[in-house]
Amino acid sequence: MALFLGFDAGGTKTECALANDGHIVARARGGSIKPLRVSEEQAQENMRLLLGEIQRKSGAELREVAASCIGTAGVRLPQTQAWMKKILSQYAGGEIVVCGDEVIALDAVFPGAAGVLVMAGTGSNILARATDGSTFNVGGWGPALGDEGSGYWIGHQALRLAFRAYDFDQPSMLLERAREFWKATTLGDVVNIANQTPSPDFSQLAPLVVECAEAGDAVSREILELGGRVLGECASHAFRKLRRLEPDAAMPGIAFTGGILSGVTFVRESMMAEIRRELPNAVVHGEAADPIAGALWRARQAFTQPQAAHAAAL
Repeated sequence: MALFLGFDAGGTKTECALANDGHIVARARGGSIKPLRVSEEQAQENMRLLLGEIQRKSGAELREVAASCIGTAGVRLPQTQAWMKKILSQYAGGEIVVCGDEVIALDAVFPGAAGVLVMAGTGSNILARATDGSTFNVGGWGPALGDEGSGYWIGHQALRLAFRAYDFDQPSMLLERAREFWKATTLGDVVNIANQTPSPDFSQLAPLVVECAEAGDAVSREILELGGRVLGECASHAFRKLRRLEPDAAMPGIAFTGGILSGVTFVRESMMAEIRRELPNAVVHGEAADPIAGALWRARQAFTQPQAAHAAAL
């Protein structure tokens, strides 16, 4: 029975699974293997440790793997493709396909088919795919220009609203929690940290915003629900655009993935409510997509239909 590897390679961690034709045999998590995040030496070491764990759990010989798929960001950069293939080929055999992390998440729910995927983690993006395989995005313009509903956006926008609340004498625990997190002495120090160049990683504040919202902080809850509404608006727009492009096609579904949407109830429920309001007849999947499932599907495609798999990954 053929073996396949699937990877979801993020900026801070890498998820990996080994599977056969029917089910997952072993799964593990390791450090990042992304270029610009870690050195090539560190990526190789992280890959070695990750696959060592997979091998220990499965007892499989990874040189016998038939095909692998790595989903990651930045795949249109030639160096990303070469980098990923180089560090994996040292440890595993078979064909290697590298494609976008949004593609494997979409394939997890709609394997090779039309659909809309909402992604919200550190950043955010909406990917839509038509029945002919063509795709387009709504959002995903990065932290300076968009990424609404993402961890970075939540941390940044929450501070902005918290300072506005401070100016208008409205209570909020956010500023004090941010001051403690950044180990700042005064509110002025918080201002200086927030405005420094380069900017701090505002996504690190997102868990604090969630904690404050759960404790009843109105400003925190407002920003989380706003992020969900904006994501819902973007998803609804992508859905309607697909319908305009293919009016005679079956109605596409909507799915979601990413740490914010899977882990933050305020954001997810706000997004769902906005989609139901705008698209009462749309089918929205209630559970977060598992990108690893999409990576394994694409690895199997690379083994059985290599030309189609490579074309679809571009």
